[in-house]
Amino acid sequence: MNYFTVFAKKLYTALGNKPKRGLELGKIEKYENVYVVIENGKIKDLTKEKPVDAKCIFADLVIPGFVDCHTHIPFYGYREMDFLRRVGGLSYLDIHASGGGIYETVEKVKNAELSELVRFNLKLLAKYFKKGVTCLEGKTGYGLNELDELKQLQALKILGKISHMDVVPTFMAAHAVPKGTSPSEYMDKVIEMLQKVQNDCQFVDVFCDVGAFDLKQTEKLLIAAKNMNFKIRVHADEIERTGATQLAVKYGATSVEHVLKISEEDIDILARSNTFAVLMPATSYYLNEKYAPARELIDKNALVALASDFNPGSSPVVEPSFVMNLAVRYLKMNPYEVLTAFTLNSAAVLGLADKIGTIEPGKDADLLLYNDADLETVMYLIGITPDVIIKRGQIFEN
Repeated sequence: MNYFTVFAKKLYTALGNKPKRGLELGKIEKYENVYVVIENGKIKDLTKEKPVDAKCIFADLVIPGFVDCHTHIPFYGYREMDFLRRVGGLSYLDIHASGGGIYETVEKVKNAELSELVRFNLKLLAKYFKKGVTCLEGKTGYGLNELDELKQLQALKILGKISHMDVVPTFMAAHAVPKGTSPSEYMDKVIEMLQKVQNDCQFVDVFCDVGAFDLKQTEKLLIAAKNMNFKIRVHADEIERTGATQLAVKYGATSVEHVLKISEEDIDILARSNTFAVLMPATSYYLNEKYAPARELIDKNALVALASDFNPGSSPVVEPSFVMNLAVRYLKMNPYEVLTAFTLNSAAVLGLADKIGTIEPGKDADLLLYNDADLETVMYLIGITPDVIIKRGQIFEN
């Protein structure tokens, strides 16, 4: 359908192509009884006047499609025993040191053919799409060698072509240290891999924390990646405060991820930068860890985005409404802040804010339609799904 309208009793959206910070994060546009005119996959207009001769879809609530800017798709298989070990008292590092955790998934990914990797993750993307996620970032990092890291990138490329959603790939070979090698030795190999992936992704990520890579090794990768014109992201200060956040800001990182253990000084430095703090409360919930200091970050004017961190170990959560519920409950964000952080700001993390993340003329028609719901309902009723999803003007009914 090339031309149609959506009538929204209520419509909520941030506006613009630039991310919102501080007080602006909670300032969204609210429309009542408005028509969204969609033509050739794009939003043509928002108007109070019903367009003539256009099919119309009615909804009580319309919001932009969710943008999940941090997941660990593609992986293969699950890690149910990690969950039971963790309930039994073992920590993330305990499980990792015993050969479980990331290493378990690495073995499963290595043993999976590309076709199986695609099949398994296509099912996961379909679940996410039905929940309203219309754009998703995915990472390598479950290969830990050149062959399997490239296999993951190839899977992401295929998934982006055959799934309904936008898929943004990130190269994260520096996710863990392979068994039998040292962090510094493996980091040299990761840097060598960068030349092989220049045409396959624009982002490079690294896990800088206890049990992974230290500041010196991380800095070496950040310098190499920037010299090759990659955008950089850093898993920072999740397990312990290591100084990774400040290092990331120093090198102009697009984002720091998790930041559970950052200090007041780190928050001040983030607030003066253009580096996003990507917050993932589902991980804190699942690991029974402290939550990121969202309120302090927002109140001090830092850039904040929300994501799921969906992965088989520390955040096996295919439920955006749960992520948003946790953001309201434990990050102390209000629903307007949550909406902007999970749409426009997440799109800005991925460099896509000029195309998606808001409902306004010129952008892709990525909309979620709900009946018998208001914005607060989406963050209150865990498991709620849109009645209709519109992706680039294509209509999908749930």
